[in-house]
Amino acid sequence: MDQHEQPAETSGLPSERLDTLLRALAAEPRRMIYIYLAEHDSATVTELTDVVVGWVKARGRDADACNWDDTRTALHHRHLPVLDDAGIVTYDADQQTATLASLPPSTTEILATITDLDGAEADHEH
Repeated sequence: MDQHEQPAETSGLPSERLDTLLRALAAEPRRMIYIYLAEHDSATVTELTDVVVGWVKARGRDADACNWDDTRTALHHRHLPVLDDAGIVTYDADQQTATLASLPPSTTEILATITDLDGAEADHEH
């Protein structure tokens, strides 16, 4: 069996789990949500909308396209459910709250690496 046939493992993380995490954090708003919840544990959709809109504007991205209501709708219907499905957050759509899930160290390490890379990219854009 050559190296291409072996399943990929990263820090004890099965390749399927790694793929799930990478897909979940592929969108910038979901990385912003993870970073915020890693520091604050939980937040309302309103708080997270403020965070995402503020960070998009602070990063000098297309602030005109970052409409607060549209962002809130996207968080509620798309981004938070994806993070919930990936096991990164627990999203209570009825209560409009998101809480960081209890994550194993290997998952936390991968998520931290992804968000660190995102932060380094944002720093180089200015």
